[in-house]
Amino acid sequence: MNTADIDDRRVRKTKRVLRDGLSELMVEKNLRNISVRELTDKVDIHRATFYAHYKDIYDLYEQMEDAVVGELNDIIMQNFSKTSIQFYTILFEYISENNQLCRMLFGKNGGRSFLYRLSILFEEKCIEGWCKEWKLSEADEELRYKVRYHVQGCLAVISRWAESNFTYSNDNLVKILSEIDKIMEGYVKGKSTENKKI
Repeated sequence: MNTADIDDRRVRKTKRVLRDGLSELMVEKNLRNISVRELTDKVDIHRATFYAHYKDIYDLYEQMEDAVVGELNDIIMQNFSKTSIQFYTILFEYISENNQLCRMLFGKNGGRSFLYRLSILFEEKCIEGWCKEWKLSEADEELRYKVRYHVQGCLAVISRWAESNFTYSNDNLVKILSEIDKIMEGYVKGKSTENKKI
C-alpha cells in the first residue's frame, strides 16, 4: 500500500469521526450552539486537523447534508416507480443503515434546508409519477396542493421516527405509509378522473 492510499484512508477516517461526532452532538443541541472546539474535544482530534478539511462547523454540516440529499435523490430516482412497499422498504433501509446521521438531519435540531430540499425532490417525483400514471398532460394547482400535503405528511412521519431513535419497527412504518399512499392515490386519481369528465 503506497503513502497516498494510507493518507486517503486517514482523511476518510478523520472525516467520518467528525461527521459521527457532529451527528451525536446535534441530537442534543442546535448546530449554532456547537463549537469546533467542543466537536474536536469530543472526538479527540486537533482543531488544526478539523480546519484542514472544513472552514467551520457549518461547512461540515452542509457537506454532510449534501451527501445525504444526493444519496436520497439516487434512491428516489432509481426506485420511485416501484410499489409503495418496495420504495419505503428501500428508503427505510437506507435511513436505518445511516441512523445516527439521519437522526441528526430528520430530528428537531436538523437544518430546515434539509427537509426543504427533500420536499422538493419528493414533490417533483410524485407529480411526475402521478401525471404519467393517470395520463395527465400537466399537474394543475389542485394536484400540487395535494402532493405537498402528502409529501409533508410522509416527511413528518419519518421525522417522528428519527426523534424516537427509530424504536418503531421499519415493517410497521412501511405498512402505515403504504396504506396512506394507497388511500391518497385513490383519492387523487378519482378527483383527476372527475375533472377530466367535466
